[in-house]
Amino acid sequence: MSQEKEKIDSMVERTLSALGGDLSATTPDEGADLVQEWIFLVRSNVSTQWVAEPLEKLRDAIYKNDLHEIDGLMHGLSGMTIDLANNAAASEYIAELRNVSTVLKTFADKLAEPQAGQQIEQTDESSEPAQ
Repeated sequence: MSQEKEKIDSMVERTLSALGGDLSATTPDEGADLVQEWIFLVRSNVSTQWVAEPLEKLRDAIYKNDLHEIDGLMHGLSGMTIDLANNAAASEYIAELRNVSTVLKTFADKLAEPQAGQQIEQTDESSEPAQ
């Protein structure tokens, strides 16, 4: 097994593990570090360099703790990952990229749930009559 394939396999495994569990299982710093590794990897291949920019935006949003932006970027990256799997990826990574796409979307959906709950709570509190 080549060193590059081992690295990709390891990153896919860590990504699936980090995003496939409970939201609290991965710290923001760990997530940003993993995203940075993906940035280095996609920049090293001409056919995937276009993914670096949204990954950089995701990394920056993680550092800013901007859940709304993280949610949108992860949903976008989920679609890009499916496109990459369907159009440009080596056949050996199609299943892995589809799995990464799924966990990106699922994780983003989980991030959106507390936001929706907070918005509802804020709306409920603001609609209570003053006493």
